[in-house]
Amino acid sequence: MDHKLSQLIEELTTSGESQLNAQKMKELKKICKSSEEQLSHAYHLLKTQLTQDHAEIRLSAFQIVDELFTRSHQFRVLLVSDFQEFLELTLDTDNEHPLPPPREAAQRLKQAAMQAVEGWNEKFGEAYKKLALGYHFLKHIKKVDFRDVNVRSLAERKREEEKQKHLDKIHRESAERAKREMEEMSDEIGYSLTEVENCFKLLVPLDFGPYPEDKFFGEASGITEGHVPYVLSPDLATSRESGLPLSQNEEQPCCSKDLVDSADHVGSVVGLKALALTATQDPSRDEDEHSDPEEFLRSHGLGSHKYTLDVELPSDGLKVQENEDNLAVLHAARDSLKLIQNKFLPTVCSWVQRFTRAGIYSEHLKQAIDLKMKLELALKKCEELNIKPEREPRSRVSSWS
Repeated sequence: MDHKLSQLIEELTTSGESQLNAQKMKELKKICKSSEEQLSHAYHLLKTQLTQDHAEIRLSAFQIVDELFTRSHQFRVLLVSDFQEFLELTLDTDNEHPLPPPREAAQRLKQAAMQAVEGWNEKFGEAYKKLALGYHFLKHIKKVDFRDVNVRSLAERKREEEKQKHLDKIHRESAERAKREMEEMSDEIGYSLTEVENCFKLLVPLDFGPYPEDKFFGEASGITEGHVPYVLSPDLATSRESGLPLSQNEEQPCCSKDLVDSADHVGSVVGLKALALTATQDPSRDEDEHSDPEEFLRSHGLGSHKYTLDVELPSDGLKVQENEDNLAVLHAARDSLKLIQNKFLPTVCSWVQRFTRAGIYSEHLKQAIDLKMKLELALKKCEELNIKPEREPRSRVSSWS
């Protein structure tokens, strides 16, 4: 019969099923009822299974314990005598010996044990002093919250707090490294951004930026023949003053020659700037004709300055064509673009992530985000101008016949 009892407990606790087999449990209870010796033997077999390094085995063993505890006084006496060890094996009250995996089964075991212990205390606490003391120990010393659906013991909460503190420490150290990296690299990044911006100005000398209305009208009244404020770069304005075609002007920047046709195609200027250029091309008009801004608007059919004009440029209108005149500038732009794309932008993105995870360094986070936006804007401008980073030269392998 001892062999049969051992076999039943082994099969019930190692089946991997979430519920105990009803037929085998019936046989087990029958054997336990036969004698106190068999009941004691069953208790020690179950205690052995509760020490296994597998949460599913412990869960099944606990389910058998719960069945026998509610039915047998002798079994309750045996369990209460080892109640502290039982709690450590089922409720994770020992911080140095957490429940074994799998995690899901360990969580179910703690929840089932918590509900059972609370029920046992309500039903048998007055008759079994150690049971009542054990319940008090869990609730007031180990701070087990019996209303917590997650059944987190003090030991588990302590482990989670320690884990979070460790992660916070790692994030702070990472943010400190990012702070030092930013201090070391900010000047280098700023230099590359300035260099690539200067390349843009050399390759595309036209000013397509926003033009403030009040500034425009303030200068429109002072427009004289040959003076066009903020419309073209100084070199292109000189070509307009001389009346020579842009392609024949010796002072024209070398890298702007490829843009002349496309620039003329879209009007060479954007919005109201076109009006300033028109005013300079007709010397027969008096200087005072547009001294009044309202008169200036009416004379060009605008009627009001309470709206803006948007001129859509074709997507291919500003693409730079490489030639021997702009080759050096393009090489410089491509070198800066390569640094931005492969080194600076990934590094700055990592700074943003590290400062965000740390939850501090708000000022450094703001600076990192600003740098990220500037780098992304530089890449976007390069894409619009059809400037791509230089590829690594392929190594030539000589073949011998």
